[in-house]
Amino acid sequence: MKKLSALALAAAAGVSLWQWFERETLREGEATVHLQSEHEHFHLHVDLPPGMEIEPGDTLEIVDMPQVHGQTHGEMSYRSPVKLFKASWLRRTLIKRSSLVEVNELVEHP
Repeated sequence: MKKLSALALAAAAGVSLWQWFERETLREGEATVHLQSEHEHFHLHVDLPPGMEIEPGDTLEIVDMPQVHGQTHGEMSYRSPVKLFKASWLRRTLIKRSSLVEVNELVEHP
């Protein structure tokens, strides 16, 4: 009986930890998107509104995209609503730590 309750407690803790890791908050705004698409080159830069900052683990969704039919013939800029899904503190911390390990492996590799 004690094993079963300890197992149930561990499972509940695991579920809570997973929910904390997966939790996101949503921020919405309007940004300026700079798009350059040419032969063998694609570049996208987004100027976010004040107070909206991307950090490790976050996801940015650009809601509107223009029809460019393959090339922009230089850079084009346009306004678009954006959705910023902010990662949980746990996800952000784990991504930062794992990234440092990966960078160290690249630097220390002969």
